[in-house]
Amino acid sequence: MICLCSLQATGQDAHFTQQYANRLYLNPAFSGLGRDWSVAVAHRNQWPSLNGSFITNQVSADYRFEGTKSAIGMVLQQDRAGIGGLQKLQAALAYAYHTRLTENLALAAGLQTTIASLRVNYDNLVFGDQLSDYGQTALTSAEANQFDPANYVSFAVGSILYNNNFWAGLNVAHLNQPNYGFDETTRLPLRFVANAGYKFYLSTGLRPGNAEFSISTALNLTHQQNFSRIDLALYTIYSPLALGVIYKVVPATGTEQDQSLGIIAGVSLNRLRIGFSHDVGVKGFGRQAGGANEISLVFEQLNLNNLFTARRLSKINHNIVCPAF
Repeated sequence: MICLCSLQATGQDAHFTQQYANRLYLNPAFSGLGRDWSVAVAHRNQWPSLNGSFITNQVSADYRFEGTKSAIGMVLQQDRAGIGGLQKLQAALAYAYHTRLTENLALAAGLQTTIASLRVNYDNLVFGDQLSDYGQTALTSAEANQFDPANYVSFAVGSILYNNNFWAGLNVAHLNQPNYGFDETTRLPLRFVANAGYKFYLSTGLRPGNAEFSISTALNLTHQQNFSRIDLALYTIYSPLALGVIYKVVPATGTEQDQSLGIIAGVSLNRLRIGFSHDVGVKGFGRQAGGANEISLVFEQLNLNNLFTARRLSKINHNIVCPAF
């Protein structure tokens, strides 16, 4: 039933708990911020209690051109909805531009183009003519597999304003509202994602640069047609450990409001970051379906010379204080 309903759904965009471990998916303007280059791998298993959970696998990478204000990013993502019924594969390429506005304020802007393909996998589907009175199944069905893969191209823009303590970003996806679907097509609605946060630095008693002890608050708002989502998060870092709690709520009327609580734990080891998160369903469908599990691995090369505290004001700033996970 979930597979059939998704053929006419108005959106199939994944939503990660570790939003900042998958920051290129969150906003293309993150390309090249806070690092020279990075390669990230993420796996999300949503609603594991279902017979066919929703699986998302993602590989992303970005690279900042040394001595310039430009960076590029790439995202490859595969989604599998239900028992292999609906599958989505997408590839995105982004360009980001970074510039300093004032001595203590910087701006990043990004453009992204995405090519996506939707298909129905019949390997795990069973039709009526494959069943007998004794429950036995035939290997093949006479049903016509008429749903050819559906392809579309989508465009997105994003921007981030930030300094040593805060960040605020906005991403608008599906600007061209492409047509997609199988038997009946529909237009993919615009998706707006706004995120902001502030980091408070605490004393560690150690020499500066040896360790970080901080607390960050973050807010994420997602709106797409008649769907809205609010994420409230609190992160703490005591190098090399990071912990986070994120409260997710989908506003709705009556008793159908969906709420979940995400717990994030991560460790940063030189060029490697490893994160794990688990969503606990508090109310609604997520509570019955088992929440979600997520794992992320990030390999990156940091450049600590591009800070706001640099003496040369002409230096391009690429540092951002958003959480690692």
